[in-house]
Amino acid sequence: MSGNPENEVLVSRLGPDSAMALFLSLSQPAALVDSDGETVLAVNAALVQRCGHAEQELQTAGLTRLRQLLHDSPPGDRDQLASGSLVPAASGDHPVSFWLAAADPREGNNRDRDPITGLHTKHAIEARIRDLLAAGKQGVLIRFEVDQFKLINDAFGREAGNHLLGCLGRLIASLLPVDQAPAHLGGDDFAVALIDVDVDRAWAIAEGVRLQIAAQGFEWGGRGYGVTTSIGIAAFADAFQDYGELMKAADSACEAAKTRGRNRIEIFHREDRELRRVRGEQSWGGRVLDALEDNRFALFRQRIEPLQSGVGREHWEILLRVRGASGWTSPVDFVVAAERYGLMPQMDRRVISRTLRELSKLPKDARPVMAINLSGNSLGDRSLAAYIERMLELNEVEPSTIRFEITETAAIANTSRAVELVNALRALGCRVALDDFGAGMSSFSYLKALEVDMIKIDGSFVRTLLSDAVDAATVESMVQIAALRGLQTVAECVEDAASLERLRELGVDFAQGFYLHRPEPWSLP
Repeated sequence: MSGNPENEVLVSRLGPDSAMALFLSLSQPAALVDSDGETVLAVNAALVQRCGHAEQELQTAGLTRLRQLLHDSPPGDRDQLASGSLVPAASGDHPVSFWLAAADPREGNNRDRDPITGLHTKHAIEARIRDLLAAGKQGVLIRFEVDQFKLINDAFGREAGNHLLGCLGRLIASLLPVDQAPAHLGGDDFAVALIDVDVDRAWAIAEGVRLQIAAQGFEWGGRGYGVTTSIGIAAFADAFQDYGELMKAADSACEAAKTRGRNRIEIFHREDRELRRVRGEQSWGGRVLDALEDNRFALFRQRIEPLQSGVGREHWEILLRVRGASGWTSPVDFVVAAERYGLMPQMDRRVISRTLRELSKLPKDARPVMAINLSGNSLGDRSLAAYIERMLELNEVEPSTIRFEITETAAIANTSRAVELVNALRALGCRVALDDFGAGMSSFSYLKALEVDMIKIDGSFVRTLLSDAVDAATVESMVQIAALRGLQTVAECVEDAASLERLRELGVDFAQGFYLHRPEPWSLP
């Protein structure tokens, strides 16, 4: 046999569905052949890429014609490639075979061919683009991101996700000019560099791909699912003929396409506000990494004042601050970038670790209750509770002195995981508060599922407490329901004495806001 022996054995042993999935993901050119040994039923992305012809044209060709096309393809040993093996595959009542082209001896197992899609890899397209830029070539870079990939991958598993990527890679390759090879950059991201093409022509090509992907959809388990792509286009010239700038520009355009509704195309323009915002997030990404690496962030604290008697020890909230042009500032852009790049769980752990370390320096009988915010991303961190337990033991901090705050919106977005984390934290002896309570439409119903110790009334109700009768009644109902469930209440964003007194009359336990105390430095790097 002249094909890849390992692939031949796998194909012959697997069932129909698994064999087909393997066939589609092979980096080795392959075709599905009918029982007559000549009629081609399907081709994989690697064969489309190797021959440089449209998928439909290859599927209507016979196996003999496919061998000839492979023989005529530029790379590798042509005679070797055009040989190959027919391997029978399990298929029920209708016998079929997989024809596997011989492995290209020049390619071996290099890193230029993606094993999932059969397309070029990020390494390969980077090398090509750098060469083009160095030669002063003009062109555009198009990036495609699959809008539903994560949903399909999470819902049906990696096999379905890989099958989707293989189908899309094959489709994208078939819709591009034959001399412009696309690449799979990883995950749900594809790209192609088009030479001597302006942005208008690139848009037309990308629009054709977008429409075909939406029309084709995705089939798995006998059911069809809608699939769309968000596409970003950047011209070499707009990126100053620089590879790093070009990739950032295309990524910014792609992110803008997703922000503006997905299933659309955006072209990079330097004056575009949305693109400037995305580029700002990208620049913040490096600063987030620097802050994590060197612990270059500060912890401020804000006092939470008791409104009723007999409350006990002091209560404070820990607030993250980062260095800005005018000193330590609220980390809005920092957090947005950290969430975008998946770094907030690491950031949360750093805040937890430093808070406990600072608390351990205080006498045990003088330690206040410290509230630490957990990001929505940390709800998916299944090892977080175990990490917190280790840090509590390491720093010899009593769990009851720590209260973790989870925003209502994050809890609603992932209720099952929020319930799991809340129960785990309370099992450790820590307290848990539901932050921004009332921001959602079904706030009260979530109190039945989440066994928290405290609710923090969203500041939007507190600010208008004296001027809006509906907001005043809403706050009063929150206090009453919290009392029925044995929960404490905190009113956020208190801005004046009159509001403070009204909150006290309604029975709110604690208040917090600039009127009472402005955040102060507590732990500096």
